Amino acid sequence: MAIPAALRAPARSAYRSVLRASRQTFHNDPERHAAMVTTVRGVFLSPTLTGARPPPPPLEGEAPDLSSEAELAKRIAEWNEVALFLRRNVVQGRLDEASGTYKLRVTNDTEIGDNEDIKKPVVLPTTPFPNRGKRRGQQPKCGEA
Repeated sequence: MAIPAALRAPARSAYRSVLRASRQTFHNDPERHAAMVTTVRGVFLSPTLTGARPPPPPLEGEAPDLSSEAELAKRIAEWNEVALFLRRNVVQGRLDEASGTYKLRVTNDTEIGDNEDIKKPVVLPTTPFPNRGKRRGQQPKCGEA
């Protein structure tokens, strides 16, 4: 069964979007770009958008109908997310032999975090019982409260 007519344009758009994102991401890496294009082409040539290998069976319940319009629309949306992920979150790096550091090729679409959440101190939960965890019968030593 082929992709329904109503989903052909969105599938074509997702395919082009993934190809554009992979071309931008793997700009100076022809081997990786060729592998990505081959994989994406194989997936989009299959009637269920799953590639040459079928997806693994679900852990519980019945297997979804891979050829239904709802399932195909879900897969098209997932491929649009792949394109967005490639654009925003994947960068290529090259080792600079002289300095021993990596040079990253960051584009205008690449998300750059500020690490502010990492710098915040961990806030421990407070308890209404200040003596919880202390042993009974222990007296505070001199100078301790």
